[in-house]
Amino acid sequence: MQKSSSCKILKTAVAFLTVCVSHVAAAQQDSIQQVQKPFVPGGIYDKPFITRLGGKTALGGYMDVIGGFERAAGVNEGWSFEARRFNLFTYSVLADGIIVTSEIEIEHGGEEIKLEYGLLDIEFNEALNLRGGMILSPLGKTNLVHDSPKLELVERPLMATEVIPSTLSEAGLGFFGAFYPSDQSRLTYEIYTVNGFNEDIIEATARTTIAEGKNKLFEEDNNGEPAFVGRMAFSPVFGTEVGGSFHYGAYNVFRIEGVDTDERRTVSIIAFDVEHSEPWIALQAEYATASIQIPSSLRGVFSEKQEGYFVQATLPFGEDMVPRWQRSRFAFSFRYDFVDFDKDLVGDSHSRITAGLNFRPIQDAVLKFNYEQNWIADRENNVDRSVRFLVSLASYF
Repeated sequence: MQKSSSCKILKTAVAFLTVCVSHVAAAQQDSIQQVQKPFVPGGIYDKPFITRLGGKTALGGYMDVIGGFERAAGVNEGWSFEARRFNLFTYSVLADGIIVTSEIEIEHGGEEIKLEYGLLDIEFNEALNLRGGMILSPLGKTNLVHDSPKLELVERPLMATEVIPSTLSEAGLGFFGAFYPSDQSRLTYEIYTVNGFNEDIIEATARTTIAEGKNKLFEEDNNGEPAFVGRMAFSPVFGTEVGGSFHYGAYNVFRIEGVDTDERRTVSIIAFDVEHSEPWIALQAEYATASIQIPSSLRGVFSEKQEGYFVQATLPFGEDMVPRWQRSRFAFSFRYDFVDFDKDLVGDSHSRITAGLNFRPIQDAVLKFNYEQNWIADRENNVDRSVRFLVSLASYF
Protein backbone atom coordinates (compact mmCIF):
# COMPACT_ATOMS: atom_id res chain seq x y z
CA MET A 1 0.00 0.00 0.00
CA GLN A 2 2.78 2.38 0.91
CA LYS A 3 4.69 1.38 -2.23
CA SER A 4 1.63 2.15 -4.40
CA SER A 5 1.25 5.62 -2.84
CA SER A 6 4.93 6.38 -3.45
CA CYS A 7 4.59 5.43 -7.12
CA LYS A 8 1.58 7.70 -7.51
CA ILE A 9 3.49 10.61 -5.92
CA LEU A 10 6.48 9.96 -8.18
CA LYS A 11 4.32 9.85 -11.32
CA THR A 12 2.57 13.09 -10.31
CA ALA A 13 5.91 14.82 -9.76
CA VAL A 14 7.25 13.65 -13.14
CA ALA A 15 4.10 14.86 -14.91
CA PHE A 16 4.33 18.24 -13.17
CA LEU A 17 8.00 18.67 -14.15
CA THR A 18 7.20 17.72 -17.77
CA VAL A 19 4.51 20.40 -18.00
CA CYS A 20 6.84 23.00 -16.48
CA VAL A 21 9.66 22.17 -18.89
CA SER A 22 7.25 22.32 -21.84
CA HIS A 23 6.02 25.78 -20.80
CA VAL A 24 9.57 27.06 -20.32
CA ALA A 25 10.64 25.72 -23.73
CA ALA A 26 7.61 27.30 -25.37
CA ALA A 27 8.32 30.62 -23.65
CA GLN A 28 11.95 30.49 -24.77
CA GLN A 29 10.88 29.74 -28.36
CA ASP A 30 8.43 32.66 -28.28
CA SER A 31 11.21 34.88 -26.94
CA ILE A 32 13.56 33.79 -29.75
CA GLN A 33 10.91 34.46 -32.37
CA GLN A 34 10.22 37.89 -30.92
CA VAL A 35 13.86 39.04 -30.96
CA GLN A 36 14.80 37.37 -34.26
CA LYS A 37 15.70 39.99 -36.83
CA PRO A 38 13.01 40.29 -39.56
CA PHE A 39 14.02 39.56 -43.16
CA VAL A 40 13.54 43.23 -44.12
CA PRO A 41 13.35 45.48 -41.02
CA GLY A 42 10.21 47.55 -41.46
CA GLY A 43 9.09 45.39 -44.41
CA ILE A 44 6.02 43.22 -44.96
CA TYR A 45 6.86 40.77 -42.14
CA ASP A 46 7.78 43.47 -39.63
CA LYS A 47 4.31 44.78 -38.76
CA PRO A 48 3.15 45.27 -35.16
CA PHE A 49 -0.09 43.29 -35.60
CA ILE A 50 1.88 40.16 -36.53
CA THR A 51 3.80 40.00 -33.27
CA ARG A 52 0.97 41.19 -31.01
CA LEU A 53 -1.89 38.91 -32.03
CA GLY A 54 -2.16 35.15 -31.75
CA GLY A 55 -4.06 32.57 -33.76
CA LYS A 56 -3.88 31.31 -37.31
CA THR A 57 -4.85 34.57 -39.02
CA ALA A 58 -3.94 38.08 -37.92
CA LEU A 59 -5.48 41.35 -39.11
CA GLY A 60 -4.06 44.84 -38.91
CA GLY A 61 -3.27 47.92 -40.91
CA TYR A 62 -2.31 51.57 -40.79
CA MET A 63 -3.87 54.95 -41.47
CA ASP A 64 -2.71 58.48 -42.03
CA VAL A 65 -4.25 61.93 -42.44
CA ILE A 66 -2.32 64.88 -43.90
CA GLY A 67 -2.83 68.62 -43.80
CA GLY A 68 -0.94 70.99 -46.08
CA PHE A 69 -0.34 74.68 -46.78
CA GLU A 70 1.55 75.65 -49.97
CA ARG A 71 2.83 78.90 -51.41
CA ALA A 72 4.13 78.91 -55.00
CA ALA A 73 4.90 81.88 -57.29
CA GLY A 74 3.43 84.23 -54.71
CA VAL A 75 0.10 82.38 -54.66
CA ASN A 76 -1.20 80.96 -51.41
CA GLU A 77 -3.32 77.85 -51.83
CA GLY A 78 -4.52 77.82 -48.22
CA TRP A 79 -4.90 74.81 -45.93
CA SER A 80 -6.43 71.52 -46.99
CA PHE A 81 -6.63 68.07 -45.41
CA GLU A 82 -6.49 64.64 -46.97
CA ALA A 83 -7.41 61.24 -45.56
CA ARG A 84 -4.69 59.70 -47.67
CA ARG A 85 -4.62 56.04 -46.63
CA PHE A 86 -6.47 53.43 -44.62
CA ASN A 87 -4.68 50.17 -45.42
CA LEU A 88 -5.54 46.68 -44.21
CA PHE A 89 -3.08 43.80 -43.62
CA THR A 90 -3.77 40.09 -43.41
CA TYR A 91 -1.33 37.39 -42.31
CA SER A 92 -2.33 33.71 -42.35
CA VAL A 93 -0.24 30.70 -41.34
CA LEU A 94 -1.61 27.73 -43.29
CA ALA A 95 1.00 25.30 -41.95
CA ASP A 96 4.57 25.36 -40.72
CA GLY A 97 6.48 27.40 -43.31
CA ILE A 98 3.45 28.17 -45.51
CA ILE A 99 2.20 31.75 -45.21
CA VAL A 100 -0.28 33.94 -47.09
CA THR A 101 -0.06 37.69 -46.47
CA SER A 102 -1.58 40.77 -48.11
CA GLU A 103 -2.10 44.52 -47.95
CA ILE A 104 -5.23 46.16 -49.33
CA GLU A 105 -4.63 49.85 -49.93
CA ILE A 106 -7.57 52.23 -49.58
CA GLU A 107 -6.55 55.74 -50.63
CA HIS A 108 -8.21 59.15 -50.58
CA GLY A 109 -11.17 58.05 -48.52
CA GLY A 110 -12.01 55.11 -50.80
CA GLU A 111 -11.48 56.84 -54.15
CA GLU A 112 -8.82 54.24 -55.02
CA ILE A 113 -8.74 50.65 -53.73
CA LYS A 114 -6.03 48.23 -54.83
CA LEU A 115 -4.07 45.20 -53.73
CA GLU A 116 -0.59 46.43 -52.83
CA TYR A 117 0.69 42.94 -52.24
CA GLY A 118 -0.93 39.53 -51.89
CA LEU A 119 1.44 36.60 -51.87
CA LEU A 120 2.13 33.03 -50.84
CA ASP A 121 5.45 32.05 -49.25
CA ILE A 122 6.66 28.46 -49.04
CA GLU A 123 9.68 28.34 -46.75
CA PHE A 124 11.95 25.35 -47.46
CA ASN A 125 14.70 26.71 -45.20
CA GLU A 126 16.09 30.09 -44.31
CA ALA A 127 18.36 30.21 -47.37
CA LEU A 128 15.76 29.19 -49.98
CA ASN A 129 12.10 30.20 -50.03
CA LEU A 130 9.54 30.38 -52.84
CA ARG A 131 7.27 33.43 -53.24
CA GLY A 132 4.48 34.06 -55.72
CA GLY A 133 1.54 36.42 -56.21
CA MET A 134 1.33 40.19 -56.19
CA ILE A 135 4.86 41.00 -55.04
CA LEU A 136 6.20 44.20 -53.54
CA SER A 137 9.17 44.61 -55.87
CA PRO A 138 12.53 44.74 -54.05
CA LEU A 139 13.73 47.76 -56.03
CA GLY A 140 15.41 50.00 -53.47
CA LYS A 141 14.84 49.90 -49.72
CA THR A 142 12.14 52.58 -49.73
CA ASN A 143 9.86 50.51 -51.96
CA LEU A 144 9.99 47.76 -49.33
CA VAL A 145 9.72 50.04 -46.29
CA HIS A 146 7.31 52.91 -46.95
CA ASP A 147 4.45 52.72 -44.41
CA SER A 148 3.50 56.19 -43.15
CA PRO A 149 3.90 55.32 -39.43
CA LYS A 150 7.38 53.95 -40.18
CA LEU A 151 8.69 57.01 -42.01
CA GLU A 152 10.05 59.97 -40.08
CA LEU A 153 8.92 62.54 -42.69
CA VAL A 154 5.49 63.03 -44.25
CA GLU A 155 6.33 62.53 -47.93
CA ARG A 156 8.34 59.69 -49.44
CA PRO A 157 11.63 60.63 -51.13
CA LEU A 158 11.27 62.05 -54.66
CA MET A 159 13.63 59.43 -56.08
CA ALA A 160 11.44 56.66 -54.68
CA THR A 161 8.27 57.98 -56.35
CA GLU A 162 9.64 59.37 -59.63
CA VAL A 163 12.48 57.02 -60.66
CA ILE A 164 11.73 53.69 -58.91
CA PRO A 165 8.61 54.33 -58.66
CA SER A 166 7.09 53.52 -55.26
CA THR A 167 4.84 51.84 -54.57
CA LEU A 168 5.85 49.30 -57.22
CA SER A 169 3.88 46.04 -57.00
CA GLU A 170 4.05 43.39 -59.72
CA ALA A 171 2.61 39.96 -60.36
CA GLY A 172 5.37 37.38 -60.41
CA LEU A 173 7.22 34.43 -58.94
CA GLY A 174 10.67 33.90 -57.48
CA PHE A 175 12.90 33.15 -54.53
CA PHE A 176 14.29 34.84 -51.42
CA GLY A 177 16.53 33.83 -48.56
CA ALA A 178 19.22 34.73 -46.04
CA PHE A 179 22.75 33.60 -45.21
CA TYR A 180 24.91 34.33 -42.16
CA PRO A 181 28.62 34.81 -42.96
CA SER A 182 29.38 35.41 -39.27
CA ASP A 183 27.67 35.57 -35.89
CA GLN A 184 26.69 39.22 -36.40
CA SER A 185 26.45 39.62 -40.18
CA ARG A 186 23.71 38.65 -42.60
CA LEU A 187 23.30 38.51 -46.38
CA THR A 188 19.79 38.53 -47.88
CA TYR A 189 18.56 38.21 -51.46
CA GLU A 190 15.33 38.40 -53.47
CA ILE A 191 14.97 37.56 -57.17
CA TYR A 192 11.68 37.42 -59.13
CA THR A 193 10.32 37.21 -62.66
CA VAL A 194 7.51 39.77 -63.09
CA ASN A 195 5.36 41.33 -65.80
CA GLY A 196 7.36 44.57 -65.88
CA PHE A 197 6.47 47.99 -67.29
CA ASN A 198 4.42 48.94 -70.38
CA GLU A 199 4.37 51.61 -73.14
CA ASP A 200 2.72 54.23 -70.93
CA ILE A 201 6.27 55.17 -69.89
CA ILE A 202 6.33 57.32 -73.05
CA GLU A 203 2.69 57.34 -74.18
CA ALA A 204 0.77 58.50 -71.10
CA THR A 205 2.32 61.98 -70.89
CA ALA A 206 4.46 64.33 -72.98
CA ARG A 207 7.62 63.20 -71.19
CA THR A 208 9.28 59.99 -70.07
CA THR A 209 7.42 58.99 -66.90
CA ILE A 210 8.36 55.64 -65.42
CA ALA A 211 5.54 55.75 -62.87
CA GLU A 212 2.94 55.77 -65.68
CA GLY A 213 4.39 52.55 -67.05
CA LYS A 214 3.44 50.44 -64.05
CA ASN A 215 1.45 47.47 -65.34
CA LYS A 216 -2.17 47.90 -64.26
CA LEU A 217 -3.33 44.68 -65.96
CA PHE A 218 -2.10 42.25 -63.35
CA GLU A 219 -3.57 39.25 -65.14
CA GLU A 220 -1.19 39.43 -68.15
CA ASP A 221 2.08 40.77 -69.52
CA ASN A 222 1.68 43.26 -72.37
CA ASN A 223 4.48 41.73 -74.46
CA GLY A 224 4.68 38.14 -73.25
CA GLU A 225 8.27 38.54 -72.06
CA PRO A 226 8.94 38.61 -68.30
CA ALA A 227 11.05 41.23 -66.62
CA PHE A 228 13.44 40.58 -63.75
CA VAL A 229 13.76 42.37 -60.41
CA GLY A 230 16.03 41.60 -57.48
CA ARG A 231 17.87 42.93 -54.47
CA MET A 232 20.83 41.84 -52.36
CA ALA A 233 21.60 43.40 -48.98
CA PHE A 234 24.48 42.92 -46.55
CA SER A 235 24.29 43.80 -42.87
CA PRO A 236 27.70 43.53 -41.13
CA VAL A 237 26.11 44.34 -37.75
CA PHE A 238 22.60 45.08 -36.54
CA GLY A 239 21.62 48.65 -37.49
CA THR A 240 23.82 48.86 -40.59
CA GLU A 241 22.84 47.68 -44.07
CA VAL A 242 24.06 48.19 -47.64
CA GLY A 243 21.85 47.09 -50.52
CA GLY A 244 21.87 46.94 -54.31
CA SER A 245 18.89 46.22 -56.57
CA PHE A 246 17.85 46.17 -60.23
CA HIS A 247 14.86 45.96 -62.56
CA TYR A 248 15.23 45.00 -66.23
CA GLY A 249 12.85 44.08 -69.04
CA ALA A 250 11.16 45.05 -72.30
CA TYR A 251 8.31 47.54 -71.94
CA ASN A 252 6.82 47.74 -75.44
CA VAL A 253 4.80 45.31 -77.58
CA PHE A 254 7.33 44.16 -80.16
CA ARG A 255 5.92 40.80 -81.25
CA ILE A 256 2.36 39.77 -82.12
CA GLU A 257 1.55 36.09 -82.69
CA GLY A 258 5.19 35.28 -83.26
CA VAL A 259 5.77 38.07 -85.80
CA ASP A 260 8.12 40.96 -84.93
CA THR A 261 6.18 44.22 -85.29
CA ASP A 262 8.53 46.69 -83.60
CA GLU A 263 12.01 47.08 -82.21
CA ARG A 264 12.34 45.59 -78.71
CA ARG A 265 12.88 48.43 -76.22
CA THR A 266 13.85 48.01 -72.60
CA VAL A 267 13.89 49.91 -69.33
CA SER A 268 16.56 49.20 -66.74
CA ILE A 269 16.77 50.63 -63.23
CA ILE A 270 19.66 50.18 -60.80
CA ALA A 271 19.45 51.32 -57.18
CA PHE A 272 21.77 51.42 -54.17
CA ASP A 273 20.78 52.05 -50.56
CA VAL A 274 22.61 52.37 -47.26
CA GLU A 275 21.51 52.96 -43.68
CA HIS A 276 23.23 53.17 -40.33
CA SER A 277 21.75 53.83 -36.91
CA GLU A 278 23.11 54.70 -33.50
CA PRO A 279 21.10 55.53 -30.36
CA TRP A 280 21.54 59.25 -31.08
CA ILE A 281 21.27 59.34 -34.91
CA ALA A 282 19.93 57.40 -37.90
CA LEU A 283 21.35 57.96 -41.40
CA GLN A 284 19.83 56.89 -44.72
CA ALA A 285 20.75 57.38 -48.38
CA GLU A 286 19.50 55.92 -51.63
CA TYR A 287 20.40 56.40 -55.29
CA ALA A 288 18.66 55.18 -58.45
CA THR A 289 19.44 55.53 -62.14
CA ALA A 290 17.19 54.54 -65.03
CA SER A 291 17.90 53.94 -68.72
CA ILE A 292 14.95 53.88 -71.14
CA GLN A 293 15.29 52.95 -74.79
CA ILE A 294 13.30 55.52 -76.81
CA PRO A 295 12.15 55.28 -80.46
CA SER A 296 14.56 57.18 -82.71
CA SER A 297 11.80 59.60 -83.76
CA LEU A 298 11.29 60.69 -80.14
CA ARG A 299 14.92 61.08 -79.07
CA GLY A 300 15.68 64.59 -77.92
CA VAL A 301 12.05 65.05 -76.89
CA PHE A 302 11.71 62.17 -74.41
CA SER A 303 14.52 61.52 -71.94
CA GLU A 304 16.55 58.33 -72.15
CA LYS A 305 18.31 58.61 -68.79
CA GLN A 306 17.02 59.65 -65.38
CA GLU A 307 18.48 59.54 -61.90
CA GLY A 308 17.72 60.58 -58.35
CA TYR A 309 18.95 60.34 -54.80
CA PHE A 310 18.26 61.41 -51.24
CA VAL A 311 20.20 61.67 -47.99
CA GLN A 312 18.46 61.83 -44.63
CA ALA A 313 19.45 62.20 -40.99
CA THR A 314 17.18 61.70 -37.96
CA LEU A 315 18.11 62.69 -34.42
CA PRO A 316 15.85 61.29 -31.68
CA PHE A 317 15.56 63.12 -28.36
CA GLY A 318 13.26 63.61 -25.39
CA GLU A 319 12.72 59.94 -24.61
CA ASP A 320 10.19 59.50 -21.79
CA MET A 321 9.70 63.28 -21.72
CA VAL A 322 5.91 62.81 -21.65
CA PRO A 323 5.10 60.90 -18.42
CA ARG A 324 1.87 59.38 -19.70
CA TRP A 325 3.71 57.32 -22.35
CA GLN A 326 6.85 55.77 -20.95
CA ARG A 327 8.36 55.00 -24.37
CA SER A 328 7.50 58.28 -26.07
CA ARG A 329 10.15 60.22 -28.00
CA PHE A 330 10.69 63.22 -30.25
CA ALA A 331 12.91 63.44 -33.33
CA PHE A 332 14.36 66.02 -35.70
CA SER A 333 14.75 64.93 -39.34
CA PHE A 334 16.42 66.52 -42.33
CA ARG A 335 16.40 65.27 -45.93
CA TYR A 336 17.74 66.50 -49.25
CA ASP A 337 16.10 65.12 -52.44
CA PHE A 338 17.15 65.48 -56.05
CA VAL A 339 15.72 64.03 -59.26
CA ASP A 340 17.07 64.64 -62.76
CA PHE A 341 14.35 63.77 -65.29
CA ASP A 342 16.72 64.11 -68.27
CA LYS A 343 20.46 63.68 -67.73
CA ASP A 344 21.17 65.11 -71.20
CA LEU A 345 19.75 68.51 -70.21
CA VAL A 346 20.87 71.14 -67.72
CA GLY A 347 17.28 71.61 -66.53
CA ASP A 348 14.28 69.30 -66.10
CA SER A 349 14.99 68.53 -62.45
CA HIS A 350 13.44 68.76 -59.00
CA SER A 351 15.29 69.56 -55.76
CA ARG A 352 13.75 69.54 -52.30
CA ILE A 353 14.85 70.26 -48.75
CA THR A 354 12.68 68.97 -45.91
CA ALA A 355 13.01 69.66 -42.21
CA GLY A 356 10.76 67.87 -39.77
CA LEU A 357 9.84 67.47 -36.12
CA ASN A 358 7.80 64.52 -34.97
CA PHE A 359 6.44 63.06 -31.75
CA ARG A 360 5.82 59.37 -31.10
CA PRO A 361 3.75 58.70 -27.96
CA ILE A 362 4.35 55.02 -28.81
CA GLN A 363 6.52 53.50 -31.52
CA ASP A 364 3.54 52.68 -33.76
CA ALA A 365 1.91 56.14 -33.83
CA VAL A 366 3.42 59.46 -34.88
CA LEU A 367 2.53 63.14 -35.22
CA LYS A 368 4.72 64.92 -37.84
CA PHE A 369 5.37 68.57 -38.69
CA ASN A 370 7.32 69.28 -41.90
CA TYR A 371 8.65 72.31 -43.74
CA GLU A 372 9.56 71.89 -47.42
CA GLN A 373 11.32 74.04 -49.99
CA ASN A 374 11.11 72.95 -53.63
CA TRP A 375 13.02 74.04 -56.71
CA ILE A 376 11.55 72.75 -60.00
CA ALA A 377 13.47 73.43 -63.23
CA ASP A 378 11.81 73.02 -66.64
CA ARG A 379 13.62 71.80 -69.77
CA GLU A 380 14.95 75.32 -70.42
CA ASN A 381 16.21 75.45 -66.81
CA ASN A 382 13.71 78.06 -65.67
CA VAL A 383 13.29 77.46 -61.94
CA ASP A 384 10.06 77.75 -59.95
CA ARG A 385 10.30 77.80 -56.17
CA SER A 386 7.62 76.81 -53.68
CA VAL A 387 7.33 76.25 -49.94
CA ARG A 388 5.00 73.92 -48.14
CA PHE A 389 4.01 73.20 -44.55
CA LEU A 390 2.72 69.71 -43.77
CA VAL A 391 1.23 68.05 -40.72
CA SER A 392 0.45 64.36 -40.51
CA LEU A 393 -0.99 61.87 -38.05
CA ALA A 394 -0.28 58.20 -38.75
CA SER A 395 -0.59 54.94 -36.84
CA TYR A 396 -0.49 51.19 -37.17
CA PHE A 397 -3.38 49.26 -35.68
